[in-house]
Amino acid sequence: MYTHLTIIKKHLEYVVSFTFGAFFGVFFVGIPLLKDWFIKKEEVWRLEDRSDAISKLNTQNPIYGNHKTVTINGKSFHYVESGNINGPLILFLHGFPEFWYCWRHQLDGLKDMNYHLVAMDMRGFGGSYKPRELDAYNPDHLISDIRSFIQELSPNGRAACVVGHDWGAIIAWAAAAQSWEFDHADQSGYMERLIILNGPHTLVWFNNFSQKFSDAFHALNLKYLIKNPRQAIRQSWAHLLPCFNQILSSYYVFVFRLPLSIGENWIMTKDLGLFDYCFGKISTPNDIEIYKATYSSDNYASIKCSLNYYRSEAVSGMYDGQRARGIKQVGSIGIPTLVIWGEKDLALNKNLCLDNLEKYVTNLTIVGVPEAGHFIQQEIPEKVNDLIRKFITSKGNLRDIDGNSN
Repeated sequence: MYTHLTIIKKHLEYVVSFTFGAFFGVFFVGIPLLKDWFIKKEEVWRLEDRSDAISKLNTQNPIYGNHKTVTINGKSFHYVESGNINGPLILFLHGFPEFWYCWRHQLDGLKDMNYHLVAMDMRGFGGSYKPRELDAYNPDHLISDIRSFIQELSPNGRAACVVGHDWGAIIAWAAAAQSWEFDHADQSGYMERLIILNGPHTLVWFNNFSQKFSDAFHALNLKYLIKNPRQAIRQSWAHLLPCFNQILSSYYVFVFRLPLSIGENWIMTKDLGLFDYCFGKISTPNDIEIYKATYSSDNYASIKCSLNYYRSEAVSGMYDGQRARGIKQVGSIGIPTLVIWGEKDLALNKNLCLDNLEKYVTNLTIVGVPEAGHFIQQEIPEKVNDLIRKFITSKGNLRDIDGNSN
């Protein structure tokens, strides 16, 4: 019975996802592209040849650190390191559409800390292993990559700190919960501290999303609706608004999940225009070219493989391993944790991501940055570096990190 219900649920989820994807694909992607093509006469399908730049990516740009690869369970992972290679490990995990390069300001700005700074390309990205199979991006593999990488590079098998952004943050949250669980069991954890930049703890996010719908439903109770219909509807809508905004903000996720490589083809329009959109105001033209060249390599393999993060069960199943092991407090984290949140984030709703986070993360500090958006470590690197430096060198008095701490 449970299997049948699970299958039905998955089919319903696919139908809903496809419906949203088709709607957003037409109105948020198709019509704007046709408008640019027919009215503005833009070369929508133009793609520059970047083969010369590709050959130099991992050999002739050592300004931010040394390029290396490590083989873990037969799979190759590329990373860039700076600082003291014999010092405690600080591991940086990127998001989408990024790779190690999004941490360039941290690799350079924090290299005097006497720590071993490492920014890796996660599986499916940059110079790392790029499996095409969807199952290769399930949560167990993604979390295992981080644990194995830390144990390979750190002499004591532990990272002094893991810093995650976007998808890197989603995985870092889950890895931190697993590490905390393992430390309680037999001291086999692998993480001392955690820093999150604009990335959701998926359990908290899902719970907040569900609670908003529940609150909206209860606001429409029959007695109150008859007595004061306007107020009831107004209160119900106030609960639903963050969810509605998040769905609209996440339109690209539904498009990425569409079949027939629609997501890949969309990213490749306007000469990989996604990177101009994401980084045009916060990076130099040369930086954007490096992004485009990296995602162009191996016949655009990084584009095709990185979208598997959205197409797999990575988000919804991130804590299934803990549930299967019978962990009572799934997703809980007790290590010192700093969340740095760019409040102009257009992709993630702050309330859905941060409300009730302290129920899962007991040693938590949140620093809101009003002037920054989603790609905060590239937008205001000096501010982010200062917060990272203070947090890692603090002795546990996390409330002294910043005046905006919650």
